[in-house]
Amino acid sequence: MTTSIFLMFLIWNLFLAVIPFLLTSYLKTRNLFDNKFKNGIIVLTWLLFLPNSFYIITDFVHLSLSNSYTFWYDLLLISSYSTLGFLLGIISLQDFEKSISSKFSSLITSILLFSITILSGFGIYLGRILRYNSWDIFKNPIDLFTDLLNIFLTTKSLGFSILFGCFIYFIFQVSNYFTITINQ
Repeated sequence: MTTSIFLMFLIWNLFLAVIPFLLTSYLKTRNLFDNKFKNGIIVLTWLLFLPNSFYIITDFVHLSLSNSYTFWYDLLLISSYSTLGFLLGIISLQDFEKSISSKFSSLITSILLFSITILSGFGIYLGRILRYNSWDIFKNPIDLFTDLLNIFLTTKSLGFSILFGCFIYFIFQVSNYFTITINQ
């Protein structure tokens, strides 16, 4: 419609959001605590890619580049992709919760999930603010770890991570509430 490929990155970001969903979809068909090494690798990979699901919501920053003709089109397009990516992340968290809830108490499960959402907030910070990608842990580990040491405990990184992590956790809890309510 616009003859521009500017927002094509949304397709890539959505692909990255699908990865954690596929990993937890696989894990929910298995006992997470059988074959601990293999499933541990899958869970670590899931943790590495999970922030991508929620990251898409930050793509609204690109609306500032839209002109009056394309603004509404761009808004709908980014909204569609970010909603789908966020939903895939929430479903992935729910699947992970189901996988671990039989092994851990509800308190430990809640603490673990809250911690994962805060880590996802930090992952979003690494991607949006510092411009790192999930694969930079393998491709560019020295620069990544150097930057991590420099920014890990700054108020900016902590504030951003906690804000986004709490937002993700809130949406996760609301979706769980509605899922339980609907199923009753």
